[in-house]
Amino acid sequence: MKVLSIILKVIETIMVCIWAVAIGIFFPVCILAFGMDVLPAGAENIANNTPLMVTWLCTSAAGYLIPAALIFMKRYRVAAGMSLAGLIGVLVVHSMFADMYLKLPKNDGSYVGPTGLYLPLIFVSILVFAILVIEERKNIAKLFADEKKKKEEKAPSIFGDDQ
Repeated sequence: MKVLSIILKVIETIMVCIWAVAIGIFFPVCILAFGMDVLPAGAENIANNTPLMVTWLCTSAAGYLIPAALIFMKRYRVAAGMSLAGLIGVLVVHSMFADMYLKLPKNDGSYVGPTGLYLPLIFVSILVFAILVIEERKNIAKLFADEKKKKEEKAPSIFGDDQ
């Protein structure tokens, strides 16, 4: 299990480096800083939508970059909680892109934005939860054993018998 945990941590680090740092932080920062100079023609609506870029930036940093660091500090539960918040943030970013592109007159509803840039972060969330389960498996087993022991415990008598 230790080897599996290390492999998952390496995969998670690579995915965070690509999608959370390279794409999730640098793309929104470049778009916010330089606007239309870095975007292709026809993407004016992305550069003008600052709340979307800020949401994408915050989701990548707080929802994935910080949890990746927390995993290496062995704070698995906090990392999983922040990754869950990042997952919700990715879904919010996706809905914001979908809403923005549905309002365009020439869009038939089939294109909802650069989904390939931020949706792979969903797999990072799954990896963080898998790492949590692998690293905390002893605590999870102990929790189930305590619950089983409590379930098999003798129920108190309504007659007050101590036998």
